[in-house]
Amino acid sequence: MTVRVAVDFGTSSTCVALSVSERDAQVVAIDGQPLLSSAVYSSPDGTVFVGQEADRQAAVDPSRYEPHPKRRIDEGELLLGNAVLTVREVVRTVLQRSVSEARRVAGGASVDQLVLTHPADWGGIRSRVLRQAANGLADRIVLVPEPVAAAVFHAANFAAAGTGDGAALAVLDLGGGTVDVSVVRKRPGPVADSSMPDSGFEVLATRGDPSFGGADVDQLLLEHVGAMVSKVDPEAWRELVEGRQLADRRRRRVLRQDVRGAKETLSRHTYTDVPLPPPFPDAHVTRDDLERLISGRLGRAAELTVTTIREAGLTPHSLSGIFLVGGSSRIPMVGRLVHERTGVVPTTLDQPETVVARGALRAVSADPSHTGVYGVNEGVTATDLTRPTPRRLAHEAPRPEEVTTRLTTRQGPPRVPPHRMAQHGVPQHHPERYPVPTAARVAEPVSGNNSGTNRTRLFAVIGVVVLIAALVVVLVLVLRDGQQAAQPPAQQPSTPIGETSVEPERNGREIAQYDYKFTMPDDWKQTGGDAAKRLVQVRPSSAETGLDQILVEERALAYDSDLDRPRAVNKLRSEYEAAGSAFSGLDMNARFANKDVIYYRQQVTGATVDWYVMFKGSAQVSVGCQHTESGRARVRNACENVVRTMAISAS
Repeated sequence: MTVRVAVDFGTSSTCVALSVSERDAQVVAIDGQPLLSSAVYSSPDGTVFVGQEADRQAAVDPSRYEPHPKRRIDEGELLLGNAVLTVREVVRTVLQRSVSEARRVAGGASVDQLVLTHPADWGGIRSRVLRQAANGLADRIVLVPEPVAAAVFHAANFAAAGTGDGAALAVLDLGGGTVDVSVVRKRPGPVADSSMPDSGFEVLATRGDPSFGGADVDQLLLEHVGAMVSKVDPEAWRELVEGRQLADRRRRRVLRQDVRGAKETLSRHTYTDVPLPPPFPDAHVTRDDLERLISGRLGRAAELTVTTIREAGLTPHSLSGIFLVGGSSRIPMVGRLVHERTGVVPTTLDQPETVVARGALRAVSADPSHTGVYGVNEGVTATDLTRPTPRRLAHEAPRPEEVTTRLTTRQGPPRVPPHRMAQHGVPQHHPERYPVPTAARVAEPVSGNNSGTNRTRLFAVIGVVVLIAALVVVLVLVLRDGQQAAQPPAQQPSTPIGETSVEPERNGREIAQYDYKFTMPDDWKQTGGDAAKRLVQVRPSSAETGLDQILVEERALAYDSDLDRPRAVNKLRSEYEAAGSAFSGLDMNARFANKDVIYYRQQVTGATVDWYVMFKGSAQVSVGCQHTESGRARVRNACENVVRTMAISAS
């Protein structure tokens, strides 16, 4: 019996799907509900409660309660009451409860494969936290982007909608805490194993709004109810929504549940009533009231959909469809606004919050030696999945990096980036299951005639020569590394192959956030940031409010800039040209602090900003060094240190 579990870890709620012996996925009911609250509560004795248990315990001490742990993914630690827990521990409690419930339904059997979903724009750091939180919960762990899982489910259930090879569709995911839009395309071409599904999906573009979701709709509706009834007794209302007395906390929990229920009712009916405790009268709210509160935010979500489709190089009418997922997509206004802005009627289901979990099980294969619909297997990280893979025709000889990848599968540490290995079909773990291909498989015959056979034999001979030469090179490198390792430390090379020969200055405090890290001078300090923009702001310690500052900002790319650098460069150039006279001095091949960068200058009120842009994998990191005339030297010195020590981990 094979047990496979998918967990869609959401901001407000988590959905769990189960497949036993390759039967169709079923949603696991937890506490009688199809969704598990993602909330956690840390009790004084160290017990961590999850789900509705956490929601109930929150009435005892709200300071020990975290309703939306996914929103805290970028923070290293959480303070719950007087207990300090790492984010990884908090996430693990949710995943552990999810897997335990699935095992209960499966009769206590162990989990062979655990599929975890994540937003498409999550970088390596966030996905690593998610993966590490799940270690030990299953024999194999696979990460899949949420829009890909939704697209696979859509393609499987709406085959007549035109989701053949090359077809693209947009996925608008309105969850409990975020709005995410992605455009995915079905990758053409059959897989090598005819018993496997024909193709997978790739993400063409993705955008998101991490500041709005179903939880924010609840809050807006609660504030609207308060504006209607609080005049009866303003002080009593303040105590109800802010008070720390146990009675107030319990009444507030019930009130929030009733407000959430009212929101869900307004998705089906034009009005409803919210029961309120004395001395307040019950509140009568209508769908028009709700839509008036959220029309602006939902309008931006619809515009975000249009922008993402355009960024993918497509038009709404060229898509096979627009697919709505997430519990908040039930709000009728969502589909109406998307239709108005795109001209396409979106598709949704009765249980849109379960689509991602169910689709995730379809997106991967149960057999760890094969790839699934999306072409993923164990050991592949989330950022690997969101990047299109260059296709190679069957009769083409392998590229040099492919030969290197195949050789290093059994010859020790790879000398190519891990994400390149994943893109060419070589897993990062358990290499013993994937023997080095024989020379006869290096190239395939173009046709079945004799000339094709001779060509194959010729390619085979060439392949053998290439393999032998490569093995010799690897042997030489290994021997050289061994000699260097035996030297005294002072004689060993200070930098890895391919990096600058100048050792970065590490004096100062290291800032490790998002998919990048750098060292700032001792006399500088972090003074701000913006998680939505993956922005870090640092200033001199002696001038924390001045104009002199350094801004480091990351932009997630929907493709691999290492493989498609012209695309990244051209997009940056077009943005520069569109900015007009505010920018000047563009240098596409600049050199600064021993790094290859793209440079341009921006004029702002009272200061000048020198921008240094670097690309790596799925990330674009921009360092903006803003200085006044008097602070120019100080900022430049600090800027050199930041750029020199910049390390980007996005793969």
